[in-house]
Amino acid sequence: MAKKAQKRSAPKKASTKAAKPARRPAGTGAKAAPPAAKRASAPARPETSSHSAGLGERAERLREEIIRSKLTHPSPWSYAAKARGWGDRAQVLIELIVVQGHTPAALRTLEELHAEVERDRDFQEARRLF
Repeated sequence: MAKKAQKRSAPKKASTKAAKPARRPAGTGAKAAPPAAKRASAPARPETSSHSAGLGERAERLREEIIRSKLTHPSPWSYAAKARGWGDRAQVLIELIVVQGHTPAALRTLEELHAEVERDRDFQEARRLF
């Protein structure tokens, strides 16, 4: 009796879709500095003065408070979903400030998010336990 010949699999085709960039975990504390070539070639904009550093620091501080509140809330499982949404919005705002600098829209968005977080009863409870 003759053996059956093994079938070979068809060669894989190269993907036509572009690879998605890898996302960093949200919990990392340090930000990677942009390459020196990008910093040197970018013209100095007036809106990237100390105002954007202050606005960026405020957004970072708010994001850190939100993350800390998830850990200190009396019921972290029920609170985490709400806090995750705030944390994601704060992260997007931080990235927007890095790219665009101090803009009235970024300032208004930060103030709205800060007011929403501060007025939430669950966040106040978690902050009390910091």
